[in-house]
Amino acid sequence: MRARQFRAKDFEEFDLIVAMDYANVRDLEDWRGSNPSKIRLARSFDSTATTAEVPDPYYGDYDGFEQVHAMLETACAGILVEILATPK
Repeated sequence: MRARQFRAKDFEEFDLIVAMDYANVRDLEDWRGSNPSKIRLARSFDSTATTAEVPDPYYGDYDGFEQVHAMLETACAGILVEILATPK
């Protein structure tokens, strides 16, 4: 696995930009060349979610990381369902 910083060009290269919370969404919307229609919160792909944002687990204990992991697994499954259901 690897990570990198977001780039403005990502709005051109990708159909979907997934953010963890509203602060991330605002930051992405402020990018030059931003395309807000491509930005979605991760939990918007989870029909069972009771909150819109993924919490930051770094300020809690280990259980927080496990909860975020479970949230993101469910969200990723929802992303796959949506992508596979989208006509090409």
